Amino acid sequence: MNPENASNLPALVWDAGVVISATIMALAVIAGYLIYLFILQKKFFEACREEKQMGLYFQSPAGLPNGTVRSILALVIVTISILLIVPMAFTENLQFPESLSAVLGTVLGFYFGSRTGTKEQEKVLGDQMKTIQGERDRVVHDKEQSEALTLITRIGKGIALSRAVIDLLPEKERASGRRIIEKLENGMDTAKTLLGTGNMEAARNKAAEVFDLFREANPARGIVAKAIHAFSRTLGGVLPPVAIITAVAGIGVKLSGVAYQKWKARILHLPFPPSVLPLEVVDANTGLVVFLNSPRFKETFLPELQANDRDFVQSAVHEFLRTEETESLWKRYRERFDSREDFEAGLDEFRRNAAALELGQEIDPEWAADFGGIEKLTAAIDRLHADDAARASLDELVMVVEGLHRKGEPVQSIFSKILKEVAP
Repeated sequence: MNPENASNLPALVWDAGVVISATIMALAVIAGYLIYLFILQKKFFEACREEKQMGLYFQSPAGLPNGTVRSILALVIVTISILLIVPMAFTENLQFPESLSAVLGTVLGFYFGSRTGTKEQEKVLGDQMKTIQGERDRVVHDKEQSEALTLITRIGKGIALSRAVIDLLPEKERASGRRIIEKLENGMDTAKTLLGTGNMEAARNKAAEVFDLFREANPARGIVAKAIHAFSRTLGGVLPPVAIITAVAGIGVKLSGVAYQKWKARILHLPFPPSVLPLEVVDANTGLVVFLNSPRFKETFLPELQANDRDFVQSAVHEFLRTEETESLWKRYRERFDSREDFEAGLDEFRRNAAALELGQEIDPEWAADFGGIEKLTAAIDRLHADDAARASLDELVMVVEGLHRKGEPVQSIFSKILKEVAP
């Protein structure tokens, strides 16, 4: 090997290493820019789609914001030039390429020189973005206004509902309910004030806060929640508490007049005075069924029933269903009962069962189909009377259903929504 060439070998090796390193770094920079462009393009597409401005996306070069491609090309050229200039400071054998020098000068001159056309394009783009932003702000404004108005309307209905329920409760239970109504009214007034000032977001947020308070403090919700808890301890899996509440609310508003009063007396175990709630006198066959469904009278009159004494059954049914004064009945049958209380309990039970058969003709089978039929439903309701809390919840539930229905409230819809919120 020529000694002169041998002496230059380390410098050549150094120069080659510098070039290779610069090339690798340049490729890495280009790859980084390409990844950045890919991510930017994806985000720009999503933004245009969300704002419903896909025309802007398709008009943009390479699906990128205007000026992005030019800027990236300039950055690539400048970056590569820097990568070449830096090694030149450490070696004497490398020179900056004249062709790249010309390109770099052209790019810098173009990018930092006269940009009248570019400025005009940027102004157009800026105007477009302002228009888009204005449209978006109007959409958000209208949406927040609509949501606020809807919530305020629902709060108003909630206040009316709460007041109607509270008025049905005993006086000692009304004070806390009235305090809640006062909070709801104050909150609704605040939301309306914010709405009037044009602060739609604050109005919407305040209305949502007040409506959440109503949902939590709704007195009807409290009654339903208490009933579910009390019923679940007593029913023992015969029927879900939700089914009982749904039936009481649903059937109660579909009946009217005497039929409703009989339904109410039947499920609340109220008396059936013949002059007020006369029950139909059934034939001997149906009367026999009523006896068999009445445990107290079935045991007491078992000899007549076993003998199939239809004359007795027919006569007894007429007496038990139509005699106003129980005194005469007690004098006639007192020898067959341990006490008058036992007799009167048996008489009430007999009349309830007769009413259940009669109501079976008044109540559409579809109304009770989801609960296994009217007989299963009334049998489950009868179990509630074995527990004081369950019986009290049933009384309160019937009272509220009746009161809301009398005021023209959509009872079934109200209770359906509440059950969805509180049912386990």
